[in-house]
Amino acid sequence: MLFLGCISSAPRDSCILTFDVEMKESGSNRAQRRRGVLQRIAVFLPWRVLAWLRKNSPQVFQFLCYGTRNVNDREHWDAAWERHGKDGFRATGEVRELRERVLQAVSPRATVLDVGCGAGETMALLRDNKGCVCSGLDIAPSAVAAVITKGMQAKVATLPEIPYEDDAFDAVVCTETLEHVSDARAVLREIRRVLKPMGVLVLSVPDGAVDLEDAHVHRFSSGRLRGLVQKEFTLQHMERIHCESPSLLVIAQRSVDRQPR
Repeated sequence: MLFLGCISSAPRDSCILTFDVEMKESGSNRAQRRRGVLQRIAVFLPWRVLAWLRKNSPQVFQFLCYGTRNVNDREHWDAAWERHGKDGFRATGEVRELRERVLQAVSPRATVLDVGCGAGETMALLRDNKGCVCSGLDIAPSAVAAVITKGMQAKVATLPEIPYEDDAFDAVVCTETLEHVSDARAVLREIRRVLKPMGVLVLSVPDGAVDLEDAHVHRFSSGRLRGLVQKEFTLQHMERIHCESPSLLVIAQRSVDRQPR
C-alpha cells in the first residue's frame, strides 16, 4: 500500500527513506526507542543495500525501517481499511482477471470461506453469481463489519488462526493475503483443516519477480509457491495472471488419501 515507506532508486547521497506511515503511539517507550534507533541506522545504509533487502529479505527490511518483522497487525489493517479500503483493495476491487478465475474454480452452491476477505467483494460475487454460501475471515474489524452489512458471515482473526470447524467448506479462497503472514505454511495447514476432503483451494499472491510492496513479508516465486502448496495439497493448476501488478494463481485440492509432507 502506498501509505507505507518507499525507497527511491536515486543514488544514496540524494536518497533518504521516506516514511509516510504514521508511527503508532501505543506500545512501550522501549519499543519506540528501538524503532527510532533502527530507522536512524536504515537512513545511513547505502540505498543499494536497502533496495536489496526490500526485494530479497522483506522481514529484515521491515525490522530496520519499522522496528518489527511484520507490520501487518490488526491496528495497521484496521486503519488501512478505514483510510483506503472504502471501495476495496487491489485483491478484491481491481483485478478482473483474478476474480474471473475464482468464479471459474468454485462450484455452484458451494460453501466457501474467504481468508483475508476484506470488505467482501469476492464473497458477494460468488453469492450473487454462483449461489454460494460464503463466510469470511479478516484481521480488520472494520472490514468484517463491511461484510456483515452485505448480509454475510465473517469473523475477526489473525492468521494463521482460522476460527472455523474442521471439514467445514467445499472451497477456500485466499487472494493476495499469504504474502502478509509470517508463517505461510501454518496458514495452509489451517486451510487444509477447514476444507472438506476433495475441497478446493483458490490461492493467489503477487508475483515475487516484480513485487516490491513494503507491507509484504514474502516474495513468492512460482517455484517457491508450488513447493509450499504441494506440502499440504494436490496441485491442480498454476498460472501467472497478467495485469498491471501480476499475480501467481494456484488451484489445489485436499485429497482424501494424501497426508501433508
